[in-house]
Order: sequence, then structure tokens, then C-alpha cells
Amino acid sequence: MRGGPLVDVHGHFGRSAATGYSSGAADLLQAMDRHGIATTLVMPQPTGDRATADRVHAEITEAVDCHPGRLYGIVNLDPRLPEAEYRRAADHLLAQAGFVAVKIHTAGFAVAPDDPVCDKVFRAAADHDVPVMVHTGLGGPHTLPHRVVEPARRYGPRPVVLCHAGFGAFCAEAIEVAVSTANVHLEPSWCPAFSVRQMVRRLGAHRVMFGSDHIENIPVELAKLDAVGLTPAERRLVCAETATSVFALPPSTLAPTRPEAAA
Repeated sequence: MRGGPLVDVHGHFGRSAATGYSSGAADLLQAMDRHGIATTLVMPQPTGDRATADRVHAEITEAVDCHPGRLYGIVNLDPRLPEAEYRRAADHLLAQAGFVAVKIHTAGFAVAPDDPVCDKVFRAAADHDVPVMVHTGLGGPHTLPHRVVEPARRYGPRPVVLCHAGFGAFCAEAIEVAVSTANVHLEPSWCPAFSVRQMVRRLGAHRVMFGSDHIENIPVELAKLDAVGLTPAERRLVCAETATSVFALPPSTLAPTRPEAAA
């Protein structure tokens, strides 16, 4: 079952040092048109090279300015940076209307969200009233979903989004974290369909949102939603309404999308 607005909360610009995957505005926008995605939230791939991070954030800024309403930015900086350096860069980006969240890439930067070095990320998000997104699941003990509980409770009631919702292997843990922590939401890219069904049943569709991570993964994630057996109301929430609420996107995000291109 397809149709209705579709918001993808997990897109990337740049090249992944872990997988070699690379994407930019042209490829992403083409894929969005092909699959009927109205809006994508985009972040740089994690990198400890400040010059690269600044360049990719600048590419996102330009793309957001050129495609308002279609693309929004997510700040993804190394939390291990000194406080002043991190805040200067994050504040500059979050002051722009097109940036709507910050990311802690626990695998890319080998840091856990409950490590004190990540306090600056949560403080920056609180000061700008935006959600924190956290990579979970693969990459070591610092990526396990339970590591977000303590900072999420301190940060609440602002939303915290568990990217990949445990990444398959730790879906059950991600669900229990969200059950126990009311401001935690799940983005289940790379999770099995039965786990996505369980997330919606345990938490409600208003706590679950669509994300792809990779352009080639978009049709896979859409097929998973088709397999889960969501009601029309649940699908509207997972596909767009949850994201629009969590990231404070404008109501126009929920306008009907162009017809889906033929497969």
C-alpha cells in the first residue's frame, strides 16, 4: 500500500569511511522523485576531518537553500571536539532555518551518548530546541540502545531518535528503551519487518518514523512497511506525521506527494 506524504528522516551527503557509500544532492533528489519522497533530512557521513565536515555541512546548507521543504539539514559533528569549537560550529548551523536536529554518530566517532563528552551535543540541542539523533546497534558497546536512557531522561521532554532502532540485532533493546523513556522515538532502517511491527504495536505509530540511510535502501524500507500490515492511520504516522511532529517541520510537509513512479 503506497500513497500519501513520505518523509525520510535519515539521509546522507558525503562518503562513508566504513562502507565506501557516497551520495550527494543530485542522486538523492532523483531517488526521492523516483520513490515519491516529499522530504529528506540529510546529515554528513561521520568524519574526524574538520575540513571535510565543514565542506559537507556547507553542501547541505546550499542544497537546503536550493530545495526548501524538500531537504533539511542535521548537524553531525565529532562530539570529542573541544566544547567551544563544537558549539561554535553547531550554533552556526542550527541558527539556520533549514537545520532541524543534531546527531551523535556513536559508531563513526567511537563514543557513547552517556559519555560526558556528548553532554555538549544535548546542551546545543536544548538551546536550539531540536531533537538529538543517535546511531544505535552496530559498532561496539558504545552503540547499544540502553546507553541513551540516562541522557534522554535528562534531556526530556525533547525528542531523542534512535537511528536504526538497534540495527536488527538490538531491536528488542531499542524497543524496551523507548517503552521506558517517553521522549525516545525509533527510526528502524535495517531492522527486520517483524521488529517494525512490534515497535508499532508496543509504542504506537506516533513513536516510529521512516528512514532509509542509503539511497539503495529506500525501496527495501518501503517494502518492509508494505509487509508490516499497518492500518492507513498508522502508515500516515510512520511515513510522515511522526517525523513532521518530532522535527517541527511545516504543515506543508504533509501535502499530497507526486504520484509514485512506475517500478
